[in-house]
Amino acid sequence: MKKRKLKSTKKVAVFLLLMAVWMASSFVWLQSYFADLTMDKLIFQMRVPMTGTNSDIIWNYLLYAVPPCLVMGLLLWLLLRKPERIFKFRIFTLLRKGLLPLSILCVLVSAGYGIWRFDIPDYLYAQTHASKLYENHYVDPNTVELTFPEKKRNLIYIFLESFEQTFASAEYGGFQEENLIPNLTKLQREKGSTYFSEPGGYGMTEMANCSWTMASMVAQTSGIPLSIPLAHNDYDMYDTFLPGVTTLGQILEKEGYQQELLIGSEAAFAGTDHYFEQHGNYAIRDYDYAIENGWIPEDYYEWWGFEDEKLFAFAKEELNRLYETGEPFNLTMATMDTHCVEGYTCELCEDEYENPYYNVISCSDRQLSAFVDWIKEQPFAENTTVVLCGDHLTMDAAYSDSVDEDFHRTDFNVIINAAAEAENPHDRVFCALDLFPTTLVALGVEIPGNRLGLGANLFSDEPTLCESMGTEELADQIKQTNNYYNKHFLYGKNKA
Repeated sequence: MKKRKLKSTKKVAVFLLLMAVWMASSFVWLQSYFADLTMDKLIFQMRVPMTGTNSDIIWNYLLYAVPPCLVMGLLLWLLLRKPERIFKFRIFTLLRKGLLPLSILCVLVSAGYGIWRFDIPDYLYAQTHASKLYENHYVDPNTVELTFPEKKRNLIYIFLESFEQTFASAEYGGFQEENLIPNLTKLQREKGSTYFSEPGGYGMTEMANCSWTMASMVAQTSGIPLSIPLAHNDYDMYDTFLPGVTTLGQILEKEGYQQELLIGSEAAFAGTDHYFEQHGNYAIRDYDYAIENGWIPEDYYEWWGFEDEKLFAFAKEELNRLYETGEPFNLTMATMDTHCVEGYTCELCEDEYENPYYNVISCSDRQLSAFVDWIKEQPFAENTTVVLCGDHLTMDAAYSDSVDEDFHRTDFNVIINAAAEAENPHDRVFCALDLFPTTLVALGVEIPGNRLGLGANLFSDEPTLCESMGTEELADQIKQTNNYYNKHFLYGKNKA
């Protein structure tokens, strides 16, 4: 009986030690691979489809986390086999006798590190304290009379993966000694372009629950952040994705727009297809569509699916097709080459920098500029507004570490050929939420009160919530749970 109990204790100790090593290596991997990872991002990724995830990330994690567990397993096997000639030293005897308390201590240390690293106490506090943010500040688009111009303008909306203003040099609000995006900073300042910034050229402030791709897409197209509370574990994004919110896509669909989402990865990732299909009936043109329709060979797979060089080529074909229908259109795109880690080095990339990520950023700058130049030459250009906006700060840990910790990192933005003049574009503090009404006004839409969702029209002098509340206070309130959000957006019925 005593031997059986001792054997059971050893099994528990081995399990706990292996779990501690796995936890520690996983936390260290997350910190070294992804910058600014938060509990909100982790919770969201655990709740949505992971279909289409770049396999490089998975292999990188396995190569990082599995070897320490194997090494620890081997050491424990040697320790517990009792080879007296090898382990005749007293320290090994003490280790064997104290294996269970040691394993418990290791688990507590690893868990404590994770709790500290991801600010779990602050997250739990926010999840148990409700704010009144939406009750006090949300403007329901269904209660506002939006007036479209007689001739509706086309929209090309490009979400730029991990695209920061810091890629520019200091005179353009960036951090680099040499401007990595000279074409795009020139585009920001060309006649017919509008970019919004704080004094000093800093761009769009990253806001809580708007700081990963899907969250930023939601924020920029609906004026609300993406908040998935722990208390509502029955929420299922597979079937319904924020069913109670009215978005840019639904507003344009109601006005007769043809809408399409073009993306080089599988749109099922993170529920992207659900959001755009359910909010505007977008036609999905993703990696799977490209395979099925012969755009690329059946065995083709690069990076997350197909690279941006092909994305822009396909976009030209789709834009010509949409234009020929004679109906107003909204082509929404998302680039991928600048995704972490170090981006995707395509055939167009030059070898001008030692840092491969810099070469990818520079290549993306050239490709985007060339695509915009092509748009300007097309017959639909005069009546088309183009929006380029970074979805979030880069999560490439090496790049993030290279920027001074106290430097104000912001996202890139520019609107080309807007049907509105900005009153004070370079003295604004704003976030992704404000792109929702701003995009509509750029299309010539009149918005009484200049507010929609939680956003303000940046072409007007209406203060944003970042300006009226302060970015820290707004972030704190967004992080808190909210009864209005849960009732009307997560579980409500759409009124559009």
